[in-house]
Amino acid sequence: MCRRPAKFFLLPLAALLLGACGLLEAEPFIEPVREADINRILNNRATINLRHYSRSPAFTHFVIFYRIYVSNVDIPTTTTATFPTISSALAADFNAIAPFIDSDTMFGTNMHHLFSGRNFRYLTVRPSPSSASVNDVLLPEIGTGNIVEFDFTHSQGIPVIRVDTAEHYLWRATGHAGISFSPQPDRYFRNSDGLRARGNINLQFNADVADTPAAVAEITYVAMFIVAVGMDPNTFANIYSTPSLIHVFQLPPL
Repeated sequence: MCRRPAKFFLLPLAALLLGACGLLEAEPFIEPVREADINRILNNRATINLRHYSRSPAFTHFVIFYRIYVSNVDIPTTTTATFPTISSALAADFNAIAPFIDSDTMFGTNMHHLFSGRNFRYLTVRPSPSSASVNDVLLPEIGTGNIVEFDFTHSQGIPVIRVDTAEHYLWRATGHAGISFSPQPDRYFRNSDGLRARGNINLQFNADVADTPAAVAEITYVAMFIVAVGMDPNTFANIYSTPSLIHVFQLPPL
């Protein structure tokens, strides 16, 4: 009788034993914010209902990635169908990210690398007088039981985030992956000559802005995505949910 070499059975047996001992464990799953929990209004408001968010034991916090786009068109209601009209860069970014949204199979991707590779930055907010530094309010009070509102209306003046009763001015980043830059003309999300100026759209100043080939462009938009973050208890590395589009907002004038 022919006998199979024992080596063919070693790897399956080892995997079974390691799994039984808890040495081979899958990366924890981080629940995403579902599209159904996001309400987008015209081109200037959005709300996220986190009251029913299913928080896993590995969950730690939310992050919001953003990128600003210079445009030559005024779109009163921004939808995915209008993205190519607003900006070819916006359309390309969204098409690269869209397969991950509400996906049940595309989890496990490092979202920091995905968004950084497309020149997105981390949203922050202006610190309140009671905050020691901006790091204390990178995402103010956003918990898993909140209603979060983004308001970019012209009447508001400066775009804000509201978390239940708390309100903060939205702030652009000043650095990413250890490289700093100086947003022009300031850190607020407002449309201005300084924001759109081609001489400022570079890694030194407006590293969070995508230019347009249009000769005349006087409008700006910002795309924002929310991602839940957790920590792998085995490796202590960050792990991520799949992303959800918050909205593409038109920036109010300076």
